[in-house]
Amino acid sequence: MYVVRLELTGVRTFRRLELPLTRGVHLILGANASGKTNLVESIAMLATTRGMRAGSDIDLIAWDSLAEDPLPAARLVAEVETAGGRTTLEIAVIAGERPADGVPTRATRRFRVNGVARRASDLIGRLRVVMFSAEDLRIVEGPPALRRRYLDITLAQLDPAYVRASQRYARVLQQRNSLLRRLQERRGAAGELEFWDDELAAAGAVLLASRADALRRLGRDAAVRYDELGPAGERLSICYRPAVPDEMVAALAEHDLAERFRAALEAGRRGDIDRGMTRIGPHRDDVAFAIGGRDAAAFASRGQQRTIALALRLAEVTLSTERTGDPPVLLLDDILSELDAHRRERVLSAAYGVDQVVITTPDDDRPGAEELPGATRYRMAGGTLARI
Repeated sequence: MYVVRLELTGVRTFRRLELPLTRGVHLILGANASGKTNLVESIAMLATTRGMRAGSDIDLIAWDSLAEDPLPAARLVAEVETAGGRTTLEIAVIAGERPADGVPTRATRRFRVNGVARRASDLIGRLRVVMFSAEDLRIVEGPPALRRRYLDITLAQLDPAYVRASQRYARVLQQRNSLLRRLQERRGAAGELEFWDDELAAAGAVLLASRADALRRLGRDAAVRYDELGPAGERLSICYRPAVPDEMVAALAEHDLAERFRAALEAGRRGDIDRGMTRIGPHRDDVAFAIGGRDAAAFASRGQQRTIALALRLAEVTLSTERTGDPPVLLLDDILSELDAHRRERVLSAAYGVDQVVITTPDDDRPGAEELPGATRYRMAGGTLARI
């Protein structure tokens, strides 16, 4: 799998950028704030339909377009080559009505596959990426919501059923919580929860089982990668912490998981009504990282946390390839300059196990030609890109 052509119009720092790409390694050099991260994040968004940073859709549209154009919009296009042929993916972000006294503050997104209007879920997985960035440390030491987001982005690219279940779960959870708040105020009957419990259990069981299976594989491979990258004698473990009763934890691979989840929801119904919220389920899951049995978020050094994140991403490359039979596009955003020679060598070795790699760096001399033989090099400056 690789991107044949990338086209960005009105996307953040890019008024217009069209970049033909080939298989192999592409190295983009440029100072900080020159647009390198915007480029790789655009590729990632075409794979996941999600922005890598917090913020609203309007933030994707170039500021000068918002300030000057009558109909501000951003357009991201990628032509992707896979074993099944070529596919063109497109995301358009279109600003809402311009207020009389300023710039638009809202935008909508539209999606196309091969020129035909589709839903966001129809794009996900047609291009798969694994992206390394400095923000990966937050997966280890940040709040649980970031780890759930990591799982959702990773698994959505590998399994359309996971995408459908995730979307359904979010909608049903919102409806169930709304009903719980009404019941808390004594408006309605508890029996009204039965339909939503059935729906939530069906979708939630898919998420729970998928996350458990993926984390078993990621944990196994990440432990091996950490052993290669980290100091001798340290052992990484990754533990899935599903937000379900203890008796369900051992049954995540069982065929009747949905029934068990539904029974747990029913058993906790009184407490949910009292709190006005659903207290168990994938929306409250977490993932724990430990080194030598100690919580990495609390006790690991920054260097150890960075190594955990690298090991996890390398394991993700393996998982993506195993699940689909086709390696993902690898994106390395300004991380190599922060690594010592040993870790840099290990990460770059992964680059030659996939079809296409895009690397950004602020350094002219690292990685050098000897570390990346045959790489195509570009210079990024002021939102423009030139081959060197």
